[in-house]
Amino acid sequence: MRLWVQVFSSRQRNPNFHEALEQHLRSIADPGVEIEVHGTAKGGLGEQFRFFQAIDMPDIIENVLKCKAATGEKRYDAFVSLNSTDPALVEAREILDIPVMGFLETTALMACMMGRRFSLITPNPKFALSYEQKLMLYGLTDRLASIEAMNIPDLTDFRQGFIDPKAHERIMNEFDLAAKRAVRAGAEVIIPCGSHAVMQARRGLREIEGALIVDGLAMLIKMTETAVKLHKIMGTVVSRKMLYQMPGPDVMKKAKQDYGIDL
Repeated sequence: MRLWVQVFSSRQRNPNFHEALEQHLRSIADPGVEIEVHGTAKGGLGEQFRFFQAIDMPDIIENVLKCKAATGEKRYDAFVSLNSTDPALVEAREILDIPVMGFLETTALMACMMGRRFSLITPNPKFALSYEQKLMLYGLTDRLASIEAMNIPDLTDFRQGFIDPKAHERIMNEFDLAAKRAVRAGAEVIIPCGSHAVMQARRGLREIEGALIVDGLAMLIKMTETAVKLHKIMGTVVSRKMLYQMPGPDVMKKAKQDYGIDL
């Protein structure tokens, strides 16, 4: 089983994050599961701003096409959007014939099976709006207890957290304070959303004041493995009726002529 895992962060600009992420994902993957983490050329500066998301989004779309084009032994069994705001999730599902999994959608749905209400822990208040809007699209706001923001306005501060013990401690302290606020807001399940999810998962704290802290990264990979198995059993894992309708042959032909892409 081969999984294409997509993140916003640039490997060149944030190598320590990529290394830590890959180590964690491979530590929880089933035997025989091959995980490839792909970033963008410049991403990781500040995806709480839609401006930077828009700059980096074409790289993700291009990687969706690369994933689709892979054949034979290089073919991927699933595309995993590990970015916690699920960018290009609908777009990828429209054109890929393999399971496409998103971090926020997967962890929020799983949290609903683990408790009555859940909270998200985000890097900063600006980021919180993106998550709230996505959860509204998913129809899950009734199960949302709160979105708690850490005080990390500059996302590049996370880079130091992977190499500097003091920076790591500061980030985890910020997370713990936000998690305690989430408990007071009524959360029974807490989902770390952002680069701190890797740090939190690796330190192994699974509960705070009785509320579960999930390892959303492990949850996403395990659900992806399950989706791949279901795909083999059922033949499909996504409806082509409306939202994820795939372009027809005529549109695909014109896309090659007009856009220069082979769907």
